[in-house]
Amino acid sequence: MNNFINVNQLKENLKNVVILDVRFDLHDSNYGQQKYDEEHIIGSFFIDLDKNLAGEKKEHGGSRPLPEIKEFIKKIERLGITKDSSIVVYDEEMVTAARAFWMFKYIGHKDIKILNGGYTEWLKEGGVVTNEKTQLPETSKYNFEILKDICADIVEVKEAIKEKDISIVECRSFERYLGQNEPFYSKPGHIPTAISIDSKSLLKNRKVKSSEELNEIFRRLNSSKNIVFSCGSGVNASLDYAVYSEFFSNGKVYIGSYSDWTSYSENSIETKDEN
Repeated sequence: MNNFINVNQLKENLKNVVILDVRFDLHDSNYGQQKYDEEHIIGSFFIDLDKNLAGEKKEHGGSRPLPEIKEFIKKIERLGITKDSSIVVYDEEMVTAARAFWMFKYIGHKDIKILNGGYTEWLKEGGVVTNEKTQLPETSKYNFEILKDICADIVEVKEAIKEKDISIVECRSFERYLGQNEPFYSKPGHIPTAISIDSKSLLKNRKVKSSEELNEIFRRLNSSKNIVFSCGSGVNASLDYAVYSEFFSNGKVYIGSYSDWTSYSENSIETKDEN
């Protein structure tokens, strides 16, 4: 796989990659840092979803909008990352790691992979962990190039609702898609015309499903010119994007996602199954 790396492959390349720990709990913003301090993959650095991979929440733009790019670049330069770095990102469910994966793709980084199975699989396979903080290398210089084609805004989403050859994919759980369960937002449901492909449906035992299984899941998107992945705040959608882009190049993430969509009172929502 191009976007994922297994535990054994990482074990063999520990000295040749930059490893980023992106563990996070949507209900506890301190979880990731605490877990990193307790133990982490040897040689890894911690990246915080809200502090490093998202910007300040405002009235519109979603609950986890894009960070200020210059600040993000400063962060990765402090970790010694260059455009030629081989990067591996991990968490426990491959969701926040996928947001990091997408973020690096957005700035034009080519060699980045998600640890298949995440930290749980690393421990299961006897990977080395430590509680020692990784020593920072010399600050690097990162020359970035924004790839706007993999990021969708609300204007594109409104266009997708009208156009039959652009598909919106809702990546939250099917229950949240139907508006039956919504723990974060006041308006339960989904963006009109969106179909449901829960990011968890792409995994089996915490790892990415086989190519045959994934192609079967994505088959209904074959007739679409472009695919816009949406979730609550552009996190789960990043996992759908990472898996989908193993096979196709016409996917993009609506970073503002449902939290941005519902911030506009005039925007309608649906609770019916549109699959």
